[in-house]
Amino acid sequence: MSEKIDVAEIFGSNVFSDAVMKQRLPKAVYKELQKTIELGKELNPAIADAVANAMKDWAIEKGATHYTHWFQPMTGITAEKHDSFISPTADGKVLMEFSGKE
Repeated sequence: MSEKIDVAEIFGSNVFSDAVMKQRLPKAVYKELQKTIELGKELNPAIADAVANAMKDWAIEKGATHYTHWFQPMTGITAEKHDSFISPTADGKVLMEFSGKE
């Protein structure tokens, strides 16, 4: 017999949601990010870097090595850009990095 899955419990569990941001970001960074979103102002690069770092750490803890920017413009046409947290180094190792610029 198969195990019953509680969809309500797992839905959105792999989303870097507002609740996850509130838990993982420093309070001042979270507040500034929310202000930026609410007022539609330009994102401060220092805030972007803090969010990117928290997002990268959260994603790697979940086993992610790659990420996608998924654009959904109002035209109904979507686009995706795929990238990686992993950058190979000359000595055969990897560098794990992600910044607000990305």
